[in-house]
Amino acid sequence: MKNPEAKIRLRIISKSLILSGLCFLLLFSLPSLAKEDASFYLKQASQAYNQGNYRKAEEAFRHLVKMKVNLHEDFYYFYGKTLYHNGQYQKAADNLNTYTETVGSKNKYYRDAKRLLLRSEKKLAKKNHPESQKSSASQQRTSTKESRSVKNKESLTKNESLTKNESSTKKEPLTDRKSSTKKKPSTVKKSTASKPPIPKMKKLPSGRFTMGTNHGADDQRPPHKVSLKKAFAIGQYEVTFAQYDAYTNATGKKQADDLGWGRGNRPVINVTLKNAQDYARWLSKKTGRTFRLPTEAEWEYVARTGVKAQLGFKDLLGLGDANCDDCRYFWQSDSTVEVGEYEANKYGVYDLFGNVWEWTCSIYTKKYYGQEKVCADNRRLLGKTIAVRGGGWDSFSATLKSYVRYNNFPNYSSHDLGFRLVEELK
Repeated sequence: MKNPEAKIRLRIISKSLILSGLCFLLLFSLPSLAKEDASFYLKQASQAYNQGNYRKAEEAFRHLVKMKVNLHEDFYYFYGKTLYHNGQYQKAADNLNTYTETVGSKNKYYRDAKRLLLRSEKKLAKKNHPESQKSSASQQRTSTKESRSVKNKESLTKNESLTKNESSTKKEPLTDRKSSTKKKPSTVKKSTASKPPIPKMKKLPSGRFTMGTNHGADDQRPPHKVSLKKAFAIGQYEVTFAQYDAYTNATGKKQADDLGWGRGNRPVINVTLKNAQDYARWLSKKTGRTFRLPTEAEWEYVARTGVKAQLGFKDLLGLGDANCDDCRYFWQSDSTVEVGEYEANKYGVYDLFGNVWEWTCSIYTKKYYGQEKVCADNRRLLGKTIAVRGGGWDSFSATLKSYVRYNNFPNYSSHDLGFRLVEELK
């Protein structure tokens, strides 16, 4: 073609045809690309969620929302739960609300979603109405002050009448009074200093049981026979703040942080392996008895109650059976609870599952090689981890089994990690 205009037109037409073809291909390939991206983010979200990394899980969930891909109805439950753990209670309530409205009450996550929805609404109410709480607290203070003033007035009138009566009667010698008052506080101090609060112990007979399982993770295998040749005693409860505080007050050691949840009969938390071992040594010196942390084998023996059981007392933990993430009722707070609030096992030992993870004295190995039967040598702990058992208040019920193992470095401490003691019987 000699005409240049015709050549230009042909080029424009060919380019437009190529562009339209590319657009056509993109239109058909976009859904598949979106599906690939969605599967990637779903895997990322599920992995982060299972590891307890809720920040990373939230980011992955956000990407999925932005992509506007057709998602399963359970997505809103897990997204809402993730937002709740991250403190975003309004968004959590919105997602959980959409989930409960779309699914029926027979859905497996429905009850837990309702429970979390009520919790998030309570948290929002506390945030939105702090003034009402302050006013109620101030009213309580004023009422207590008024009652105290009334009581003080009554006591003053009583004292005046007593002084009048005493003036009429003969006065007793001051020396007797001073001697009697001095004796009382001295005896109290001696008794508190010489007798620290001792954890209640339960005696267990020697025995033989199967430790581990073939149905769990690699570190729970193989199942093998373990013989406990000597009888021993184990703490009926986890060591409490009251018991641990007696040790820190007596020795001047640093107190364990309760995170504002309360001390007293709650299990002590935020303690390292050394903290637990130092407490056991101090208590041994004070009482003349031999206390230490349990071995992995001793702990599992107690948790199985000496029988062939996965959990020790029930096949599945449900609502009200323990203090765990999906075992608590909606009105209970996300924290530890006082020891002994839940059912004991057949040996009369409480809170083996949930509330706090418990330190053992055994080195953790990926498979059983005999370390589970003995206490570790503290001089050879460099680069090694220690086995912990039982699960905590933020663990899921699926992990609360007698054979489930976890591990921490000796210098690790956490809001869901405590311990209980074993006593060697003579």
